[in-house]
Amino acid sequence: DISYFLLNISSDVFLVLFHFTGGKVAFSAALTFNTEYVQAGPSELNLVFRNIITNVGNAYSSNTGFFTAPVKGVYFFRFTVADILSSRTMYTALYRNQQRIMLLGEYDMDHHVSYLVGGVTLQLEAGDWVNLRLPGNQRLYNTESNHCIFSGFLLFTL
Repeated sequence: DISYFLLNISSDVFLVLFHFTGGKVAFSAALTFNTEYVQAGPSELNLVFRNIITNVGNAYSSNTGFFTAPVKGVYFFRFTVADILSSRTMYTALYRNQQRIMLLGEYDMDHHVSYLVGGVTLQLEAGDWVNLRLPGNQRLYNTESNHCIFSGFLLFTL
């Protein structure tokens, strides 16, 4: 079918980019700040970090918010998100393909900026994707100071 065909083309493109960059893969991207808050509706919101800081190998898409593994290997991902909490909790989830790997939360009540930081090492197949999602009815705070950043890199190939 067409989705299998497109996935194979996408994997081939990533493989070419991987070899072109000497096998190096690393990215960091921040949320843009056209508004101070990113708010999810009643359902999950895919977080798209559009402000590219580094994107060696071009495996992260600032259009979709997805990192796509160019080769089979072990990768490390890290994220920092923020909100101004006043007797409430903020949550962020990290997904591999359609599987939620982690859901982290932070509770605070002092009405100051609070940060939530997570990291994980994942074994990925070529074409696997990783992204962050904001659970329903949650929000994040961001300014030009880049409070919210998503990063990842290839540790080694398998």
